[in-house]
Amino acid sequence: MVGNNRNDYIPLATSPSGAGEEGVDEQKERILRRSHNKLFFPLNHLPNSIRSRHRLLFLLLPIPLIVILLSLGRHFFGTTSSPSSSGGLDLQIGENPYFYTGDVWKHNDLVIARLSHCRELGILRNTSLPFTENEKLSQEEDELILQGCGTNQTTVLILSSLWFAEAFAGTSTAGETIYAQSVISTLNAYNYSYVFTSLGWYNADMRKTVELWSILKDNVRMVLADPDQVNVCYTHSDQKCLKTKENIEGIPAWKIMSFWYWDDPANPLGTQFTLSPSPRNDNYFLSYSIEPTCRRLPSLHTSHRHDPPQAYLLAKQIHYLENSTAFSWTLETLVGLQDTYGITVVGGMTDDDEVTSKRVKELGIKNMGKLPKLDFYQELSKSFVFVGVGRPRISPSPWDALCMGVPFINPILTWDEEDPQNRTKWHAQQWHMTDLEPPYVYSVHAHDLSGLSEAVGLALQNPIESYIPDYMRFDFACHRTADLVESDWRSKAESILQERTESGEGQVSCVFLELQDGWKGYEYVSLIRVL
Repeated sequence: MVGNNRNDYIPLATSPSGAGEEGVDEQKERILRRSHNKLFFPLNHLPNSIRSRHRLLFLLLPIPLIVILLSLGRHFFGTTSSPSSSGGLDLQIGENPYFYTGDVWKHNDLVIARLSHCRELGILRNTSLPFTENEKLSQEEDELILQGCGTNQTTVLILSSLWFAEAFAGTSTAGETIYAQSVISTLNAYNYSYVFTSLGWYNADMRKTVELWSILKDNVRMVLADPDQVNVCYTHSDQKCLKTKENIEGIPAWKIMSFWYWDDPANPLGTQFTLSPSPRNDNYFLSYSIEPTCRRLPSLHTSHRHDPPQAYLLAKQIHYLENSTAFSWTLETLVGLQDTYGITVVGGMTDDDEVTSKRVKELGIKNMGKLPKLDFYQELSKSFVFVGVGRPRISPSPWDALCMGVPFINPILTWDEEDPQNRTKWHAQQWHMTDLEPPYVYSVHAHDLSGLSEAVGLALQNPIESYIPDYMRFDFACHRTADLVESDWRSKAESILQERTESGEGQVSCVFLELQDGWKGYEYVSLIRVL
């Protein structure tokens, strides 16, 4: 059976060319076409190899010894505290304390082993639904946490989406992967458990998800899947994924959420079952935070940045600068900026176009080549402005720039010709930033070369402090994740389906809900996709 072999997972690093951040537009087009606990294992400060061995060792130790070691661990390494509305997070420069990488299948084994350990102790509770107030524990919860069997520790999310596996494996820097990394960080902050089931790039097979669902269903709160995977679950009855009258052991529809980086809905149950990172659409707003990552480097004072001042290009591949309408400016204009303002224009681009590469070198624009993530952050933090060129679309990097105190020039790609200043009609390279004003974001219409020059001059004259929108702070993102995990999604799905049944619009076939007072099935009404 496909999906049972742990070696079936094919990481993004071995995927077809162009499948990273620069391939996000192509992937989108393809798809459109068709509660607070402390950490049980306080080992996030250890190297990955040591951390992995120690986790397995903890599972094998007698419980009293585990408790002693945990106490020592808190003393020597500190304990990651849960975010709270009263206190904020004190994030220090360095590694993200809420995230680590590893082998996805070994991680799954550790989670399953820990749950089995809780079952053997006779203290594993059914956490598949949020507890009501009278079901929640107080003093008993502390003891369960020490055993690794606390409420959150035994609440499991199945992370089916490719991007979660890529984030954990550390094999991608795509925008979706950065979003997934943030969500995993928030799950770690609240100490929820999770397992991975993706089988690799362009593989929407859900049988691995069904396999782990069958093993862990009494503790699975929800499944976060790619839209293609959700479609397979709904339409491929042979995979026995969706719970229906014919497949009573399947996953209830209301537990299956679409993990989606974009703005349109991507779940048969509509917008509220589509998780997206922006508050500017109707999807469920599952925020992501740049804070733990961008705080790895300080926001430098202008006196500590490059001299002459450096303008950094947001362009992952050098062919983005080829002579075409997709390039928002011209190479000659970029060279002119160097002459006008006495600055240097640089980029960290993959050298994938011989002709364009030659022109870039001849004109004196420095390309440092594709940089490792931390090197990219270092160069960006030493720049005075981040200049978009039209692609890649909706990259998270401009948010990193603002966090480091570097303003962003955002090319407006399309607009209302009769009302060019109407922001509601703008489609920009980073369209989630069109509401931000100078000196943080300079929105310039593509091919307005004098407008670009003016924006660069203003950015040079008006340096900024570090800026993170409130809805992208880690504390906020943690609360949004907790709201997601602890909400009553069954009732929400019932309301949506009842509304569709009454209106005669929307997909409701093959969806059954197990309610408190029995079963309620929604018969076929229509296959019109609610968008």
